[in-house]
Amino acid sequence: MSLILYSRKNCQLCDVFEFELAELIHTKKLVMEKVDVDSFPELQELYGNDVPVLALNERIICQHFFDQDKILKALP
Repeated sequence: MSLILYSRKNCQLCDVFEFELAELIHTKKLVMEKVDVDSFPELQELYGNDVPVLALNERIICQHFFDQDKILKALP
C-alpha cells in the first residue's frame, strides 16, 4: 500500500491537511510519503494549484480538503 500526499511548501491548505492526516496515520499505523509537486515539473503541471492531493496506490482519495471518511473507505 502506497499512501502519498502531494503538496507544496508555503501552502496553508497543505499544512492543515497534513496536520489533520497525521493523527489518522499515527492511529492506523500507516506509512505516508510526502511529495513536493514543485520539485517535479511533471507533477507541477499535473496538479498545478490543485493541492493537497492524497493518493493511495496512485488513485486519488481526496483533494484540497481532508476527508477522513473517504480515506478510511479507501484503506484495505
